[in-house]
Amino acid sequence: MKSRDPRVQRIVERFERLQAADVETLGEIYSANARFKDPFNEVQGVAAIQQIFRHMFVALDGPRFVIRDVVVDG
Repeated sequence: MKSRDPRVQRIVERFERLQAADVETLGEIYSANARFKDPFNEVQGVAAIQQIFRHMFVALDGPRFVIRDVVVDG
């Protein structure tokens, strides 16, 4: 997936290359009070988001993200 907006493209590439060691740097792209929701979790705050990603890397074999589309508003 290629975005015309270089800021969006950097985030897409970061998630597509995300490794367990990168979880500690998620505060660089999430604001302190960010909300995260998926089919299994709904949390607020960088620490809670990091915990979800840490669990993902422990519980799954070779998890990865494939970004197929993005929506940008504002």
